[in-house]
Amino acid sequence: MKFTKLIITVVMALTSAASAQVGDSPWPMFRHDLQHTGRTPYTGPAEPTANWVFTDAHDAIASSPCIGEDGTIYVGTGWFYAGVTDSSLYAINPDGSLKWRFTTGGGVFSSPAIGPDGTIYFGSFDTYLYAIEDSITYGKLKWRTYVGYLIFSSPAIGPDGTIYVGSLDFNLYALNPDGTEKWTYLTDWCVFSSPAIGPDGEIYVGSKDEHLYAFEDSVTYAKLRWKYATGQFYDGHLVDSSPAIGSDGTIYVGTDPYGAWGQDPVPVDTVFFAVNPDGSLKWKFAMEDGAESSPAIGPDGTIYVGSYDSTLYAIRDQGDIGILEWRFPTRGSIDGSPTVDGCGTIYVGSRDSTLYAINPDGSLRWSFLTGGEIESSPTIDDNGILYIGSFDGSLYALGSGSPDVGVVSIDLPRKVETDSSYLPSATASNYRSGLQSFDISCLIDTAGHYLYGDTFSVSGLAETTSVQTTFAPWTVGSDTGVVYTVTVVTSLASDDNWYNDTLTTQVQSKMVADLTPPEAIDDLAIALENGSKSADGDIRLYWTEPYDNVATTRYVVYRRTGVDSFDDSLASTMDTTYTDAGTAGEVGIDYFYTVKAVDAAGNKSEESNMVGEFDRSLSTAK
Repeated sequence: MKFTKLIITVVMALTSAASAQVGDSPWPMFRHDLQHTGRTPYTGPAEPTANWVFTDAHDAIASSPCIGEDGTIYVGTGWFYAGVTDSSLYAINPDGSLKWRFTTGGGVFSSPAIGPDGTIYFGSFDTYLYAIEDSITYGKLKWRTYVGYLIFSSPAIGPDGTIYVGSLDFNLYALNPDGTEKWTYLTDWCVFSSPAIGPDGEIYVGSKDEHLYAFEDSVTYAKLRWKYATGQFYDGHLVDSSPAIGSDGTIYVGTDPYGAWGQDPVPVDTVFFAVNPDGSLKWKFAMEDGAESSPAIGPDGTIYVGSYDSTLYAIRDQGDIGILEWRFPTRGSIDGSPTVDGCGTIYVGSRDSTLYAINPDGSLRWSFLTGGEIESSPTIDDNGILYIGSFDGSLYALGSGSPDVGVVSIDLPRKVETDSSYLPSATASNYRSGLQSFDISCLIDTAGHYLYGDTFSVSGLAETTSVQTTFAPWTVGSDTGVVYTVTVVTSLASDDNWYNDTLTTQVQSKMVADLTPPEAIDDLAIALENGSKSADGDIRLYWTEPYDNVATTRYVVYRRTGVDSFDDSLASTMDTTYTDAGTAGEVGIDYFYTVKAVDAAGNKSEESNMVGEFDRSLSTAK
């Protein structure tokens, strides 16, 4: 959230990993997993059809929903520290009806996280971190712990059950599962950022003091591994964004110039950072305004992040530089965070009150207008329902919840050899909950004329799993340069997510690679023509065309002056005869000859039998 002024009383008072311990649910915490990838294996809705809209909240929803194992949706209300009219955590049934409401003493901007036992953890502007048990008809308070001041940060649950959360009292807190304090670490300014946890247990979090921190939990204290300075106080590089961790350990985080009381926002362009696991800079990326948005990481490693310049950026990590893949403009600031689904579609809300679904190539798939600005981040359940909060006080559930199976890839070489047989294969996935049985078909055509078709039946494919199917053999035609269109289609009557049902690729025919040389010539013969040995006659060679699997195209004639001397290429001919003119009468020199056959692919045969002047059957021969 963009603040041009940050809570006066805070400044005055303070200056005078995906992993083991999150619930077994489709979306158990802020940014989906401990690495904060913002990525789910499930697919979102193909169309922005409202399944239901929850309107019982009485304040803006900036909190991002999480989803319990039984499908209950948990989300907070009350996005600002002043004038809050609803400061509750809501539990909403999968059908959109109210399950229960738990009221705190301040707004709930923090996004809840679900522990392995179903406990719901979240922070409140009333300065407490809460642990709530879902008791079906009400939210039962297990404990609450005072954390110094307002909580914007969303908790993360470590492998040992430790709960990590930031506070505006400048601290990162580590709490035991019973709510007692494990340790705190004091940064130099407010911690809006939500901690991410790497596979090795390393904790990463940003601070308004313009640093990204890396900690090791040493049980009784936080061991600082490193801190990376995104700027110098105050030059506009506050780290309110929550870090995301790539598969290679790179930490991605944005910075922004907003929310520093007493300081005017400083215009900056370099606002997004990629930091190596050792705390050194990998690269940085320029935008036209700050990035409080927390990045998402696509299945191919592409990083998606929003900016106050109203743009969603797609950035490719090239090792030593971040390359812009594309940018998608909206009509409002993007301080919420994007979500990536199982097919790579990106969903993000904007302060223009619109939720956007964007294809992996940066084109718009669809948009959905809500009744208020959006800072909440989308979450997706195992039935493909997408949930998003809005400043209009509503939680929207979009999608039909139907099954979704789709084609992931087609396996055929881009170049296929003429008159050769291939086994087309394809991979299909079940992107939603439940076992699915469906057909998958392969069709091959050229210029709209279908030449091949086969169908394979898949039975009982489990959710978020894939199957590779191999179709019947296909024989390529005899002509080279033909372009074949290969189309694979999944068929499931109840699947209304059409966009991933069909995948198409093209292959082109080429001549079969010829690696077989012609057979060696075994009947090379020699004769004297147009004279005698002493009268400068011609030597004529002749032979029979040898066998080749395609065709022999030419012959190379070799001449030497002795049986054991080195071959000297004399000539190339396309005929099965060759005349070495005027050589028969050369005094004191006897010539010997061999021939090699060459085919169209350039393969050469072994040497033929050797002939020489002594072989001539004429009376003048030696």
